[in-house]
Amino acid sequence: MVGNGSSVSSNKSTPVFFQPGDEQTLDLVRQWIYAHTGLYYPTDKLPLLAQRLKAVCRELRIPDLSTLYQFLKDGNRPDLALELAQAVSTNHTYFFRELENIKFFQQRIIPTLPSVERWRIWSGACASGEEVYTLAIVLAETLGMDWARRKGAILGTDISPAMIELAERGVYHYHKLQPIPEALRQKYFRPVGLGQWQVKPELQEWCVFRRLNLVSKPWPFKNRFHVVLLRNVLYYFDNEVRREVVERAYDTTAPGGWLVTSVTESLRNINTRWTWVRPGIYRKSGGK
Repeated sequence: MVGNGSSVSSNKSTPVFFQPGDEQTLDLVRQWIYAHTGLYYPTDKLPLLAQRLKAVCRELRIPDLSTLYQFLKDGNRPDLALELAQAVSTNHTYFFRELENIKFFQQRIIPTLPSVERWRIWSGACASGEEVYTLAIVLAETLGMDWARRKGAILGTDISPAMIELAERGVYHYHKLQPIPEALRQKYFRPVGLGQWQVKPELQEWCVFRRLNLVSKPWPFKNRFHVVLLRNVLYYFDNEVRREVVERAYDTTAPGGWLVTSVTESLRNINTRWTWVRPGIYRKSGGK
């Protein structure tokens, strides 16, 4: 396990991109990443980590891995910490991902949203914003645009500043919009040239994006959410961090609120207060 101080044994599958004997330093960087982001790189993923660290060193003109680790340990290079967090995280996402749970959100979750108080939805690993805008489209189609934007808001957070910037711009190449039905594409996006399409302002204005590290404490939320989405992020954590994140999500969710994960991400092996509903869907007690 990363957090227990174990060192990486030298093996043929671990490429040396830096200096001979840097395997121990690579493990120290791996432990720093785990402690500060919760992202767990097992031994078989060390070649991938080494490649990403090499790119960071090249981008920031850091001469070697030992210097990179010294900067991390001293804490005097905030640009490095941000660049590293961005480099080691995976940001693959697309519109209307896992359609079966998008349909469940529309048919089963939306009817449970409060009709009096303002409802709040949080996408905890939003990457470049596709998930947030997917939810906004579904809400607008189900409730009507005026009602949806007047009654609620969607927050998208991600560890990567670059991803947050892309999400806030809301500009996507046409091929990224292929999962969206043509009628919805025309309704909620506008062409801006060179094959790029932008989310229309009436949808974008009630989608907010902020940078957030899921393992940071405390989370800066004053009000509870009615739906929390942690899709395609939990499997980058080990069981200890995974449990901590979903339990904190439980505490920041209103009674009867929902947790949506990827259909392939099960909470079965961790002790959690969430109640299983179906693959990728969990609910907090207290709902009707």
